[in-house]
Amino acid sequence: MNEEEAIDLARKVLDEDRIIFTQQIGLDWTVPETSKVLEGEGRPLLAGEPTKVTSTSSLKSAKAAADDIIRAASEAGSGNLEQSRSTFGTDKGHVYSPILIKSVLELLCAEADFLVEKKLVHLLTPLEHDERLLMKLDSIFKAIGVETEEDINRLTEYFIVKGDESRDTHSLIHPNQVLKAIRLFVSEGASPNRVLTHKQTVEFDETAVERDSGNDANYWQRLAQILPKTHERKWDALLAGIQKYHNVLTQRSKLIEETDKLQNQNSELRMLLQQYIGSRVNQDLQIPPTHTIPTEMLRDYAIES
Repeated sequence: MNEEEAIDLARKVLDEDRIIFTQQIGLDWTVPETSKVLEGEGRPLLAGEPTKVTSTSSLKSAKAAADDIIRAASEAGSGNLEQSRSTFGTDKGHVYSPILIKSVLELLCAEADFLVEKKLVHLLTPLEHDERLLMKLDSIFKAIGVETEEDINRLTEYFIVKGDESRDTHSLIHPNQVLKAIRLFVSEGASPNRVLTHKQTVEFDETAVERDSGNDANYWQRLAQILPKTHERKWDALLAGIQKYHNVLTQRSKLIEETDKLQNQNSELRMLLQQYIGSRVNQDLQIPPTHTIPTEMLRDYAIES
């Protein structure tokens, strides 16, 4: 099993752990410390592979930044799409006004919707415009490599035609130029010395000549023990409780079957008894059975004594 498969399985274990805590046990779930190994902590370095890892956890993700932009633009209401930089842009890290950036994002969604799966487009139909826009942007961002708030600002540069710098007014490019802008953004944004993921920025060390295998065993052991011992004990307790519950349900199922059989037999016996009691042969007897059977039973069978 290679490393990618092992990490994928470890993530699935954590997902199951979260579901068990929140849905089965009813406890709050927090990401365990053992999950740090999934972020590359303790990973042995290969020759030519990353030696410097710069975390981008402090940077706002592209989806979160787009959500802020859409909200800010909606709150601002209808206005001049070519307005200059606002206080919002300066304070929040947006180079341009939220209304202008939202217009860029709407143009991107309109002309690059082929990057969104058709099934997703169908599922998004009932949503409001802004919610639908945000979900489409998430798919398009992943396709063209937009991962942070800074990437959105950089992408905006390719979608605007700068106007009078003294007035800081800008306009959008023609829709026919969108695909060209996307190609330029993707081609100029790629760097051979950087590998970007949604979790971290990794820089390669080209001077590395050999791999450090000293931590191999510890790294793989941490992957294998991604679930903390305290969580394992809760899993075991839950399994034991579910097994007991299953046994109780199995016994109840058997008892229900036996009860159904007894009810069927009882119905058959009642029918036979009714036939015997109502038979004309009883009239020739000196002491018919109806004289010895309690009145309540006769009433149940509607038989005259």
